[in-house]
Amino acid sequence: MSTEGIDPARMDSTYTDTQAVLIDVSALVSHKWHPIVVHQLLTEGSLGFSGLKSRIDGISSKMLSESLTALEEWGVVERSIVEEKPVRVRYSLTDGGRALEPVLGSMVEWGRVNLERSPDAPDRSHPVVASCRRSGAPTSEGGR
Repeated sequence: MSTEGIDPARMDSTYTDTQAVLIDVSALVSHKWHPIVVHQLLTEGSLGFSGLKSRIDGISSKMLSESLTALEEWGVVERSIVEEKPVRVRYSLTDGGRALEPVLGSMVEWGRVNLERSPDAPDRSHPVVASCRRSGAPTSEGGR
């Protein structure tokens, strides 16, 4: 394989490691509901499923359940059983989840500064609003 014309920095293993980390972090924070769930747990602390659902406008039980499962798998959220009968659980952030606070804060600040809003643009200030990039027509709850 010829390396002619390739930036030496791209040959460094740190470069590919950085790309891999960015891809993983992007997968975590790019899901529509993950940052919102993390934000609520940062704001409110430990919450049960219904308490969390009531604080997130527009999220379905299915999407919240899927998001919590994924965030548990990422090691961001932990699930604790607080009562056996009936089963009651609470969700809280792990140390890694709490470490996302400055990341989410930076994302919000960047969005407020850099995402210009035209008068005709759909209102994206609410997490439920999603529209097709081409037509502007509303899309289903997953934004797809």
